[in-house]
Amino acid sequence: MDLNVFHMNKVVAYGLRRSSELALLSSFLLLQPALSNAQEPTKSPATADSIDAAPKSTRVTLTESQLAASAVKVTSAVEKPFSRSMNLTGKVALNEEKLAHIYPIVSGQVESVKVTLGDNVSEGDVLLNIHSREVGSAKLDLYQAKLQLELAKLKFNLQNELATNTKELLDTLRKKEEISEIQEKFTGRSMGDYRERLLQSYAAFVKSEADVQRLSGVSDSGAISSKQLYAAKASRNADSATFFARLEQIDYELKTSQLQASQAVKEAETRVAVATTNLRIMGCEQKDLEDIDPIEQGQAVSHYSIRAPFNGTIISKDVVLREQVRPETQIMSIADTSTVWIEANVYEKDAPLLESLKDRIVIVKNSAWPDREFEAKIFFTGEIMDEKTRTISMRAIASNANHLLKPGMFVSIGFASQEDDAPVLQVPSGAIIEHAGERFVFVKVNDTTFERRDVVIGESNGSSTVVRKGIKKSDSVVTSGGFVLKSKMLESLMGDE
Repeated sequence: MDLNVFHMNKVVAYGLRRSSELALLSSFLLLQPALSNAQEPTKSPATADSIDAAPKSTRVTLTESQLAASAVKVTSAVEKPFSRSMNLTGKVALNEEKLAHIYPIVSGQVESVKVTLGDNVSEGDVLLNIHSREVGSAKLDLYQAKLQLELAKLKFNLQNELATNTKELLDTLRKKEEISEIQEKFTGRSMGDYRERLLQSYAAFVKSEADVQRLSGVSDSGAISSKQLYAAKASRNADSATFFARLEQIDYELKTSQLQASQAVKEAETRVAVATTNLRIMGCEQKDLEDIDPIEQGQAVSHYSIRAPFNGTIISKDVVLREQVRPETQIMSIADTSTVWIEANVYEKDAPLLESLKDRIVIVKNSAWPDREFEAKIFFTGEIMDEKTRTISMRAIASNANHLLKPGMFVSIGFASQEDDAPVLQVPSGAIIEHAGERFVFVKVNDTTFERRDVVIGESNGSSTVVRKGIKKSDSVVTSGGFVLKSKMLESLMGDE
């Protein structure tokens, strides 16, 4: 064999062997990461077992200038009962207890409108006046009833005066005083025809009594016959019977007339009350009924004023001058927005919490006022579930003195729904940092040094998070500026690699 060919074959064989070795090495290097991954389990979020088995601790040190620029803030981990919270989205609604839709009670024509949309009104303010024939007729009935009542009262007072004087005369006549004294005592005192009737019968009785006495004195002397004396006595007895019957008759008449006068007053008062009540039913105010005078008022007596039922704002107005209105026509709406309702829907899964929410205070926020919090008190937790949305309606009432909450606004509602009895370790939720599927916090070691601690977390209510493992009570954890520490830590790890 040629020597040159022999050496060439050796070179080729050597090259093929080296190529095979390089290929094998390359394959090994390519498989090395997979083998490493196969040997080391894939990292998952920290659990209690993993922290106990392989705790991870990385320290980060900042210069004073870096510390000042990062605005790092720390707070201590605390043990206390954990409050579970519920956050809902709701909306602001009008307080239906302070909402009035205004309807006229009677038909008529709008005479004047005193308010416009958006006006603030006070209770009793006149909103508009309506010219109503029905109201005018009812007011005239009341006016006539009042006149009849005045007349009935005058008659009653006059009858009482007459009865008082007559009864005193009856007592005087029963004492058989002299007629001249009686006339002098009762002159000028009103008695109607009772004076004449009583005095006539009394005078006849007194004369008959005097005749009997006169004849009895001379009958013994035989100057007169006994027949004349008997006639005088009979006449006296008849006049006496007439007189005392007249006393009883007039006493009865006095009682009857007084009773009739009193009854007339009651009937007149009833007519006034009925007419007044009829007008009040129509919506007329009492002060509008006190000074009814058709002579002075003329056609204005038929005016019917609609007044504000409470303090509030005109939120709708659908009436103009000279418009014909009827009881079935809504003309205005008034709402008192010094308090508003907060409405929210609670999902079926949270239904067991509803019973504990009654009378609870919740915090309401709105994006229009990001720096403001409003308190609302829950007063209704619903009894019926909406079959379509599977939610239960909940309502709370909030003070709105500054009128910042506008009906129709969307709000967020947050409140603690339940609290554990046993204290648990917890930190502000902002202290928990996540990276590469792991959760950790930074714990302050000294003024410039912070240490990463992997943690196992539990429940969170938005503001606080329960920590099961990884830190202990009173550890000072970073709540603000943790992103700077995380970036510094990752920068250090990349530099080490």
